[in-house]
Amino acid sequence: MNKVILTCVGALMAIQGFAQNARPAKPNIILILADDLGYSDLGAYGSEIKTPNLDRLANEGLRLKEFYNNSICAPTRASLLTGQYQHKAGVGYFANDLGLPAYQGYLNKESLTLAEVLKTQGYNTLMSGKWHVAGKDVSFPWQRGFDHVMMSENGSYFDQGDYEGGKKRAYTIDGKPYPLEAGKFYQTDVITENAVNFLDQSAKDKPFFLYLAYTAPHWPLHALPEDIAKYKGRYDKGWDVLRAERIKKQKELGIIDGNSTISEKDADIYNWNKLSFDQRSQWAKKMEIFAAMVDRLDQGIGQVLNKLKATGADKNTIILFISDNGAPAEDLVKWYKGAVRNSGQVGTIGSYESQSKNWSYASNSPLKAFKDYMYEGGISSPFIAWYPAKIKPGTLKKGTGHIIDIAPTFYELAGAIYPKSYQGITPNALAGKSLLPVLFGNDNELKRDEPLFWERAGNRAVRAGKWKLVSTWPGYNWELYNLETDRGETTNVARQNHDVVSRLSVAYFDWAKRTGVVDFATLEEKEPQSMKEFRKSKVQEVVSEGFGF
Repeated sequence: MNKVILTCVGALMAIQGFAQNARPAKPNIILILADDLGYSDLGAYGSEIKTPNLDRLANEGLRLKEFYNNSICAPTRASLLTGQYQHKAGVGYFANDLGLPAYQGYLNKESLTLAEVLKTQGYNTLMSGKWHVAGKDVSFPWQRGFDHVMMSENGSYFDQGDYEGGKKRAYTIDGKPYPLEAGKFYQTDVITENAVNFLDQSAKDKPFFLYLAYTAPHWPLHALPEDIAKYKGRYDKGWDVLRAERIKKQKELGIIDGNSTISEKDADIYNWNKLSFDQRSQWAKKMEIFAAMVDRLDQGIGQVLNKLKATGADKNTIILFISDNGAPAEDLVKWYKGAVRNSGQVGTIGSYESQSKNWSYASNSPLKAFKDYMYEGGISSPFIAWYPAKIKPGTLKKGTGHIIDIAPTFYELAGAIYPKSYQGITPNALAGKSLLPVLFGNDNELKRDEPLFWERAGNRAVRAGKWKLVSTWPGYNWELYNLETDRGETTNVARQNHDVVSRLSVAYFDWAKRTGVVDFATLEEKEPQSMKEFRKSKVQEVVSEGFGF
């Protein structure tokens, strides 16, 4: 009798063990964020820059034609990490405290991070790169759910020198100083190396979430000589020719729909043919260095992919890649003592240069405007999703996703239930929707119950179906565009569609009230001087015969 019982118990245990082993393992998750990368700066989105690893992920996975960020660094990161609109997360303006809860400049406790939620599901939570959503001694990544962290900041890619009024740029691992010897490192490589090390060290019996947040290709333009050499002479034809080349390739790839418009050229984009030989040479050098920075970022992603394959983790890992905003119009020579800071040839340790508006005009092809604007060129990001187990290779969809959708997507993948209570706090409800019907299913774009909304320093926008409502500070006038046929935002049809303008503007103000958005006129006097100069630096003087450096 006892033998029979033991036999039955053994059989039951074997069945339970088989069922447990048969249960699908939670997927590993890697979220890769580039900084100031334009819509067309990857090969898979029309670029001539060598990005074979990201192109591979695109060819083996999925790309979206329409995916939105918040137009600038910190607000995008706040939404990306929490699934909240940035004001709800506390970063409504930037990483500056303007005296209101929605504008405190760092993540509030009511907005749970991806790491905090995924950690409850047994994930190892890893981060390497730029954070930019912390305050004084609060809301650093090791305080917001990450097990292992290497944190870098903006500034020189070659050292931790004085790039912010005497402040030394900090690199930390798990909250402790991580000293780096000047001349012995390149920031993009440091971010990659620590990400790879974290993957190697993470427990093999647990899934992992890696947030890989590169600073590249954000200014200053710093790159390694061997990478710059690859692009020597490539940009001697200028930004107009480059833009035309990219748009042609985008049409061939299907990134641009055949019936859609191309944005018009800003009046203050310099005429390449009227610049002197020396000026053209200097401008071409800038783009060579920018391309080299993107190239090195892609090389780093290749190292991560190699580590995944070596550990066997590639068989059950989803990777998402996006950019935090469109390419910038910032001119560092004019902005914030940039000319004074330059003490070396562009691209080297002593230089302090940016891509600037002229080349960003090509980087954002075929879209209108730049970083910090709510036109498509400011808020549109390339989007690549790779997951061989679920995503059909070579998929290209419209998408119309937003960074607030990343959190619910990851939580659905991980089988996580977003908590109603967390450490005694009632979390903010998630604002977005899971992208899985688009990534894994037949949906061409994400279906929503309400529009998408934006506000940053008085710039505002609403997206509902084919319609996009836009307003640019300091004005309050609404512009309306039909993105179904006018992705380039060339024709304002607000006067012909008063009912649409009224409906979407009412929806905007209702959202603003619910989300903590206030009229920027009430905050402008609190805006830091450096950010005021940043906004002014985006406007170039129109010249007829070139300009001086």
